[in-house]
Amino acid sequence: MSGYFVTKGSKFKGRPLTTLPVVLNQDLSRIINSNLQLKSSHDLEHLRSVAQQTDEWTKLTVRIREAAEASQSEH
Repeated sequence: MSGYFVTKGSKFKGRPLTTLPVVLNQDLSRIINSNLQLKSSHDLEHLRSVAQQTDEWTKLTVRIREAAEASQSEH
């Protein structure tokens, strides 16, 4: 995960790759009134600290699941 944020020279041409950091950031962005995102290594470290707190991680995963379900029901 940490390697994802290391700059690798020229940009990739074509369709964006679906990677774990991309999907996780999309999931986090679905949560209303959340300042969580995954755009930098600092954000990754913050998310890791949340993951180490079992209660907070459980709450976060429930919010992600509920947001995903709400998003699917709108379509």
